[in-house]
Amino acid sequence: MLDTYLAALRRTPLDQQTEMTGRAALQSLLEAAIAAFGPAGVVVVHEPKRVAEGAPDYKLVQAAGILGYVENKSVGHDLDKLIRRDPQIIKYRKLTPNLLVTDYLRFVLVTPTETVEASLGSPSLLEGKPHPVRPERAAEVEALLKRFLSASPVGIGRARDLAEALAVRAQLLRDGLAATLVAQTESKRGGRLLGLYEAFRAQVSHDLTTPEFADAFAQTLVYGLFLAKLNAGDASVTLENAHLHIPASVPLLRELVDFLPEVDRAEYAAFKWVVSEVLSVINGLALPAIHEDLAFRNRRATRGSSARSEEEWRLFSRDPFIYFYEDFLARYDAGTRKGRGVYYTPPPIVNFIVRAVHDTLKEVFGIADGLADRKRVTVLDFAAGTGTFLVEVLERIFEEIGGPAAGKAPLIVREHMLRNIFGFEYLVAPYTIAHLKLASYLRELGHPLGEGERFQVYLTNTVEPIAPVRNL
Repeated sequence: MLDTYLAALRRTPLDQQTEMTGRAALQSLLEAAIAAFGPAGVVVVHEPKRVAEGAPDYKLVQAAGILGYVENKSVGHDLDKLIRRDPQIIKYRKLTPNLLVTDYLRFVLVTPTETVEASLGSPSLLEGKPHPVRPERAAEVEALLKRFLSASPVGIGRARDLAEALAVRAQLLRDGLAATLVAQTESKRGGRLLGLYEAFRAQVSHDLTTPEFADAFAQTLVYGLFLAKLNAGDASVTLENAHLHIPASVPLLRELVDFLPEVDRAEYAAFKWVVSEVLSVINGLALPAIHEDLAFRNRRATRGSSARSEEEWRLFSRDPFIYFYEDFLARYDAGTRKGRGVYYTPPPIVNFIVRAVHDTLKEVFGIADGLADRKRVTVLDFAAGTGTFLVEVLERIFEEIGGPAAGKAPLIVREHMLRNIFGFEYLVAPYTIAHLKLASYLRELGHPLGEGERFQVYLTNTVEPIAPVRNL
């Protein structure tokens, strides 16, 4: 295997070799190692830089998950300096716990806990009369390759881990979208992405800048794909079918996700690989575990528990979707969070405020059912965020009528919750999560949304003096 690999490298004189000349030989070596050491079903995907700038040179993919990356440089390249300082390598280390870096002769495996290496020898191996690799060096390299291939694609089962995995990829997607928007603007030819940006400015926010749209679109796409996976279940989500798994009742989200088939066009190559990354993450999810981690019943079962630590707070007194987005933002862009005032209201305060409103309706206004009165009460949260207050309102309504299994519950859901409870939100990602959260909440309680049903949560800027009317 290794002698064949070196023979292929030797076909090009050493002084004429570049980073690219040995790519075919390296891919053949990786495929031979997979055949020799397993596991079965692993495919080596080459990402030429001219096609996907910023992507790793190779991805090893097994089923829906990414097993690891391989990044190669020219013979003799300073790999130690590369691993310590190169922005691309730093980025890849955030994306995968299994990174192999090589100059064709030296192989360095980088994991979260250690860096190990093996070498076939000096560049002189590629010059002069051919001679076999020293057995001990061959054994070390083969052991390293076997270790690299022994990793398993991570099937994420915790919401926090998923939020962080999506955040790292959303950063890259945001940058790729922004660069592509600039290119489409300067080319004067336009494009679907630029068209979406202009429509967004006209319909939602007149002052939206290109970077702001790229930011909003990146977040929306990663959360939209997650929503699509939740709806798709065991089926794989692809560029072509993602929009089919987005409810028609959320037309804005469906329209944005409907953009994904365009990503196959050459003009979007700068970020197509990142979208593929997101698809690999969501298709490889341990979905039952994610459902459990984001279940509202975990919150209700322990309401009122006192928390002695941050971890207990997350377990005992949480809205799971709040923390899902909080963890995402903390990794994605803490500065954006601060600049736009994206901070959650702690659940006990939300609970207190909503209960106070409920009691005031009863005691001051004489409305016996409080928030549950479907004829006299309308609720509007004009800065809805991820829908935390709205979920608390729904809980108070269910509590007032005797629970989600009460005989009048279906009527209250359709004639009150879906008609009289409103939310306005300016940021696209929280808006998306609000729809996801509210739908998940009702589904858990046995009242899933039917075809064409939706919550009255809309994307709009409540402080903009002139707002075009459009249902989103």
